[in-house]
Amino acid sequence: MAIRLVAVAFVALALQLTGAEPVCAQGNPANPADGINNPHPVMPWSSSRRVDYGQAVRYIEVPAQYVVITVPVPLADGVPPRSESQVQTIPGYYVTETTTGYWYPERWTLWQLNAGVYQWAKLPQEFRRK
Repeated sequence: MAIRLVAVAFVALALQLTGAEPVCAQGNPANPADGINNPHPVMPWSSSRRVDYGQAVRYIEVPAQYVVITVPVPLADGVPPRSESQVQTIPGYYVTETTTGYWYPERWTLWQLNAGVYQWAKLPQEFRRK
């Protein structure tokens, strides 16, 4: 803690000696909730960085999806190649609709990487604005 205090004092002294105006001098650092006078985007309380998720309005069910995929069947040498259809189930989930957007939870999906090549992928949770 003492090292941080010395570092802050050193930076303040260096700014004062060079005549540079610190960025936070334009704002109101004594009142962090004053978002109008603290416009610096790096500040965690800045209104430009805050995400307003709003209030939950309803839950929207996204039902499970059944997908028919065609995959190659491994066969012995000399046998002509063939493919086979399989039914895969992508699990369902619930989307939360809020007053400002939609909140999607972590969910699974099936990606087709190439012809006959599929891979399960976990999509991250996300918030999409209305």
